[in-house]
Amino acid sequence: MFLINSVVNFRDVAIGSKMKRNLLFRCAKLSTLNQDDISSLETLNPYAVIDFRDPKEINKAPDNLSETLLNKYISLPISASTLGRMVAQKKIEGDNVKTYEKVMEESYKLYINNHKHVWKEFIRILLNSNNAPVIFHCSAGKDRTGIASFIIQRVLNNSMELIYENYLLSNKLLTTNAATAEQTTACSNDDILVTKKMLNTLGKVKKTYLLSAINEIENKYQSLENYIIKELNFDKNDIDKLKKQYSN
Repeated sequence: MFLINSVVNFRDVAIGSKMKRNLLFRCAKLSTLNQDDISSLETLNPYAVIDFRDPKEINKAPDNLSETLLNKYISLPISASTLGRMVAQKKIEGDNVKTYEKVMEESYKLYINNHKHVWKEFIRILLNSNNAPVIFHCSAGKDRTGIASFIIQRVLNNSMELIYENYLLSNKLLTTNAATAEQTTACSNDDILVTKKMLNTLGKVKKTYLLSAINEIENKYQSLENYIIKELNFDKNDIDKLKKQYSN
């Protein structure tokens, strides 16, 4: 089993017995990589290191990559302005955890609806990887990375029970501080309005968040496969190739 110790929430995307191991890895930001783990990643020789963070997050904590690994680095930014929308809702509804959880659920819908270009490129990278490992991450490796993991895990027909179990592991592997360290609003004046309840909500995953994305896919696009084919412009052969590439 391939492990990186200097990065939080680092794990194999493979779940159950259906997926090949040591091909897809998910994690939090790679800014904390130490030299030993950089050497390990160079030995792993990934096809791509995908970063789902937006430029503001990257500037605060750039991935600590060697020149060799930087050549594999691909930025696919996703932002749902979650913290800023929490601040806006606080002004309307007060400092309320349930309100912030609804904002998180809405963010997951935005990931699906507003970032089709990202998911298209993500799948294209997987298809072109030719069985070489791919690493993907965001800031905490739980939300945007969680959606990416869900897409491939579900395409490979894993049970939702296993997918939820794997998704919720982030709550065990992350502290709130690690999960929210680079999170700020788009407006510095709003940052002083950020509360502990906001950060605690932002720092955790809940089944309802992922379910919100899944329901959005099913309600708007009928199924994940239909979303991939009709919205991301792939075909059945591409899906079959993904299955062959990552299934045991």
